[in-house]
Amino acid sequence: MPKAPTPRCIIVRHGQTEWSKSGQYTGSTDLPLTEYGVGQMKRTSECIFRNKFIDPNSITYIFTSPRTRARQTVDLILASLTQEQRERIRVVVDEDLREWEYGDYEGLLTSQIVELRKSRGLDRERPWNIWRDGCENGESTEQFGLRLSRAIARIQNLHRQHQAQGIASDIMVFAHGHALRYFAGLWLKHGEEKPCDGKKPVPATYQDETVPYVALKTYRHLVDNPSFLLDAGGIGVLSYAHHNIDEPALALAGAFVCPPEEESQHGATES
Repeated sequence: MPKAPTPRCIIVRHGQTEWSKSGQYTGSTDLPLTEYGVGQMKRTSECIFRNKFIDPNSITYIFTSPRTRARQTVDLILASLTQEQRERIRVVVDEDLREWEYGDYEGLLTSQIVELRKSRGLDRERPWNIWRDGCENGESTEQFGLRLSRAIARIQNLHRQHQAQGIASDIMVFAHGHALRYFAGLWLKHGEEKPCDGKKPVPATYQDETVPYVALKTYRHLVDNPSFLLDAGGIGVLSYAHHNIDEPALALAGAFVCPPEEESQHGATES
């Protein structure tokens, strides 16, 4: 039996919107893609599948933010696949993957946020850092980290199951600029770890009986910029070292697919 490749988590930022183009913070504002953004994602779809960067037959799940811009991007990425290929992929809409709730900063530029905070007497001792300080009347970094930690736990649990079954498993995650950079930081175990009660959120953040809920004993949140970039329409790849789900890693080769028999750098005897 051929060896299945190491599972991957492929993160995709939605295509261009008017506010991603202008640099305005876009959390709950439900913008569609621009005309350019639509064409951008159609081209990306054709490229990644035509060039075999991603084998559509290896995609087991797609998890997406509920926002229009993310769900529209999912549809455009899948558009170049056959109907049979699309029907094999389970698409799960997950509230945990929505963008940071920016509160008072929604729709503003970074420079405007800095001035707003200055006018309120904030940041006298050190500059504002969203990864540490969060957003006024929006989400703290702890709140954001908790829900993204939940999403990661579910994906890694599915990967563990698929690996045990010998199933090739690329799970794609469609979301937003801050959310995916934060997600990648947590995947690599950056930031601080804190205890949590493991209780399911009420209401549930997703509806899919094939995705087990994972009760967390701890979660992680960032305290500084993870120093990752992901432009609108960009794709990143997260995976595991040594074929081990307990060793999450960044796949520096990106979407380039290495045949399983050539994955010697991930071999169990390597360190």
